Amino acid sequence: MMGFVGKDRSEDVMRHWIYTRERIERADFPDCCSYGPVSWENPFQWQGVIFGPLGSPYEDGVFSVSIDLPPDYPSKPPTIKFITKVFHPNIDEDGTIYVDILEEDKWKPIQTIETLLVSICSLLADPEPVDTFNWSCYLYQNDWEEYNKTAREWTRAYAMGDFDEDTEIPFSDTN
Repeated sequence: MMGFVGKDRSEDVMRHWIYTRERIERADFPDCCSYGPVSWENPFQWQGVIFGPLGSPYEDGVFSVSIDLPPDYPSKPPTIKFITKVFHPNIDEDGTIYVDILEEDKWKPIQTIETLLVSICSLLADPEPVDTFNWSCYLYQNDWEEYNKTAREWTRAYAMGDFDEDTEIPFSDTN
């Protein structure tokens, strides 16, 4: 992985963007995700896709995430949020992801966007219930079958597009 040595953070981000583009051209990405800058005009705004892990209720889902790099990246962690609705104990209804590696006090500049997305993909398969309460966290801890069923239904509805607009999605307002 290349180092960040530019005099200005936008140079660092642009250098990382070029590195990422080269990797895209070589198809050197992990199987679980893809990512890149939205445009040249704003090197701090990226978008990614996480593919639902096999054997999980998210299998076959394609989940979009926004990736906002702070001006002092990689010294500070990016903000990564799910754009696609997902029923998960570590993800709020607004897409906020609750995982320690994204917390500023636990952030390590050696981490990359790729390692973060791979970690989030792993989190989909193996949730780590957190202190914040949401319905998915409650079901995960108390009714495993209902949790899996609801997560699969949300995946089909929001990450695969298999449901009609009129189809009722369980707990869609209480994630």
